[in-house]
Amino acid sequence: MSPILIIAEHRQGVLNTDTFGLLNAGIEFAITLNTEAHVAIIGQNSDNLAQDVNIAGIHKIHTLSTSLPYTHNVYVKAISFLFNKIQPSSILSLHTSTGADYSPAVASILNLPFLPDAIAINYTNQVEILHEMYSSKLHAKIASSLPAIITIRPGAWPNDTTPGNAPIEPIDLDITEEPINFKVKNYEETPIGDVDISTSDLLLSVGRGIGEETNLELIFSTAEAMGATVSSSRPIVDAGWLPKDRQVGQSGTKISPTIYLAIGISGAVQHIAGIKNSKVIISINKDPKAPIFGVSDYGVVGDLFEILPFLIEEFS
Repeated sequence: MSPILIIAEHRQGVLNTDTFGLLNAGIEFAITLNTEAHVAIIGQNSDNLAQDVNIAGIHKIHTLSTSLPYTHNVYVKAISFLFNKIQPSSILSLHTSTGADYSPAVASILNLPFLPDAIAINYTNQVEILHEMYSSKLHAKIASSLPAIITIRPGAWPNDTTPGNAPIEPIDLDITEEPINFKVKNYEETPIGDVDISTSDLLLSVGRGIGEETNLELIFSTAEAMGATVSSSRPIVDAGWLPKDRQVGQSGTKISPTIYLAIGISGAVQHIAGIKNSKVIISINKDPKAPIFGVSDYGVVGDLFEILPFLIEEFS
């Protein structure tokens, strides 16, 4: 079977870290199909970025260099060209504002099925994705024949980055500004908070069980002793106790740390959707029936105000 083609995402010379989850989704799908996983890097700095995506499980990296920044037309033309050249079994992209911009257009131009926002991919005699709806309250299965265009939800697969040694193949494609209907004049970056919880290996997350805002002092003291980053569930952010950039969940940041320590978090469906790729989940809650225990590897039923001082003492 022909290879899976993965479209790496980058901006202004920097790889989107969620691309590693995308790569692992593509590698996993390729193994299922008993075929190869190829990556395409389109645009500026493609040769340098090729080294970043060269991870174990990738068989070949295609670079299409152009001096133009990302535009819809550049990617549609480049991916259509690659499809005709490689004839892949499927094309995988991130389900971001960028991926959701060009992927439907590519699917329309190539007359291929479009399967958006996948959190799981299966294959028997056709490809089937799992797609969440209504704030993760409902799972829908969407199936089609191959080849298909599939977008992958950021955070749905782990960001493993074991180095690989795939060959790099530059591809010549003349893309000039002449056929481009519009061009990017500049980028306006959204404000970045004081932390990036998506990159933390150890997260200590707090929920409404903390009771009062003043009790956050105990949370930050525990996190400092453990070398953890503080995050939270949505109610803490809605109350204005912590900024939005620390929120974990469906409407916050989807994370994949090595250890996720949930303190006083009941475990709403939307929150669990954001933590399911954590390697180890540990929960502390005084309610033995809290839903968070259903997804936890380890759970402690008890009063967090009695337990956390012991953690501080142990790690100090």
